[in-house]
Amino acid sequence: MLHHLPVVNLVPIALILMTTFVQAKTINKSFDVQQGDQLALEADIGSIDINTHNKNTVLVNIEIDGQNQDSVKVNFNHTADKVFINSELKSKRKGLISGLFGGNYNAKVTYNITVPESFNVNIDTSGGSINIEDLTGKINAHTSGGSITLEEITGAVDIETSGGSITLNDILGAINAHTSGGSIKVKLPNGPISDSDIRTSGGTITAYLAKDIALDIIAKTNGGRVSSEFNVNGISSKQSIKGSINGGGAKMILKTSGGNVHIKKI
Repeated sequence: MLHHLPVVNLVPIALILMTTFVQAKTINKSFDVQQGDQLALEADIGSIDINTHNKNTVLVNIEIDGQNQDSVKVNFNHTADKVFINSELKSKRKGLISGLFGGNYNAKVTYNITVPESFNVNIDTSGGSINIEDLTGKINAHTSGGSITLEEITGAVDIETSGGSITLNDILGAINAHTSGGSIKVKLPNGPISDSDIRTSGGTITAYLAKDIALDIIAKTNGGRVSSEFNVNGISSKQSIKGSINGGGAKMILKTSGGNVHIKKI
């Protein structure tokens, strides 16, 4: 006797799978500005990449992808000295794909922004990495769930991440950098020229400094070792160093609660 297998209707399944492959949405904007103006960006979700050019314009490119891309609402406001971008995730529903893969697959957002070489930047994102390069100006950046990378910056830097690493390369200016859950790598071939406070609650700090740098150093760990390739005129132990390098100068604080601190020569 032949047994007939049940006929499975694959059409609904195919339609469900097809709906997950949605073409990315792109937003492009351009704003006329002046050197020294400000970019302010507040985002519920998204990674942010900022570069510079020698023009007095701010160019914004936003890529929105994912199953619930329409739930991302972006608003723009341009005043006399500020370009303001606000991005909100209106719906936080979990779709079929998010249930299958165990994550909240609402949307993926990427911001690629080009600003003048001399510009101030204020960024706050709840879920993504931040990368800023080749900028003269004040930077204030915060992310609740990603890494922060700054390269070739002239100006004061105030940054914080709740769940990622920090990389600082060639910063000329005061540095205030904190992370709650990652390592910090600092490379300063020309500075600093102002006081710096660099801390992590759960990672290693590695500072690469110019051989002739002159500063006052405070390096401390509660759960690792502190090492220095420089001669420090002061007090040193396995877990802390406090003193001056090359006669002293700007103050640099390097502190971690759960890792090592390495101070190296470039």
